[in-house]
Amino acid sequence: MKKIIVAVAVLGLVLATSAPSSAHVPSEKNFAAVQVPLGVDGVRDLSIDGDLGEWDNVPSAFWTTHDDLVEMITGTQGDPDAGNLAERIIVGWSPETNYIYFMEEKFDQNFYTVEETNDNMTIAIDANHSGGQYYGEAIEEIDYSRQAQHWKTVFNAPDNPIFLWGGTSVWATAEPWTGSRFNVDGENGGPTTLTSEAYFTPFDDLPSDSTGPDDDRIIINDLTEGNTIGMGFSVQDDDNGPGNGYDGYWVATGDVSMYYHADALLDYLLQGFNADYWVAGDNRTAVESDSWARIKAGFSN
Repeated sequence: MKKIIVAVAVLGLVLATSAPSSAHVPSEKNFAAVQVPLGVDGVRDLSIDGDLGEWDNVPSAFWTTHDDLVEMITGTQGDPDAGNLAERIIVGWSPETNYIYFMEEKFDQNFYTVEETNDNMTIAIDANHSGGQYYGEAIEEIDYSRQAQHWKTVFNAPDNPIFLWGGTSVWATAEPWTGSRFNVDGENGGPTTLTSEAYFTPFDDLPSDSTGPDDDRIIINDLTEGNTIGMGFSVQDDDNGPGNGYDGYWVATGDVSMYYHADALLDYLLQGFNADYWVAGDNRTAVESDSWARIKAGFSN
């Protein structure tokens, strides 16, 4: 089994026992997971290698960008500023593999890939949309991350940059259950573009003390077109390197309790396959094709 290197990020929060005020945070924006291509004639299969070329034609309606994120903790980074931190995130899924896929393209003015830094991403998944608290006080340690999982990407561990928060089921963080690859273009601590792809098994029940997939308590969700999953992510932005915590904690749901309570996750509809999103060539409108380019054009030098 691959060694897991964990970068521990101190949130500076006290885990609460009360639930958020509403089940699955409402949003003015609708969210959907696009069905990825596998074995479709004339369409490039999705490959988890950190090269985002397959995603080029996915319309911007499926994107989450930094403009959808809210800084929830430090209050020091102000409104989203593409010159400091710019994000493009797409969620996918496949009935063939029964995986949830995650694509991230990020520009960070000060990005660190060494140990003990806090430039990372949290991805929370509640595959059967059950809601409820899955980590923290009032939850037995053995039950952490059972009905929803809080995954963390740590970009100083290239062999396996996925860590399952609050669980000892290390086997579930390795292939073929979970996997990730990423590419970094930039100098450590300087302006950097990160491209990252990951996939996750949608566990409905993942006992934190399980030692392998043969545990009969494990339940895997059967992802089905038209169903809705709960999903959320947060971006920690570390501008100062090792030993200095983080400078921004950007949350897509607008509710920081997403990292321990599934009621604070967004609703993602599992959409059917559309070949127009994946075939070769530029099928997007001029606005869509230019939107990420315009974001990049605003980066600070």
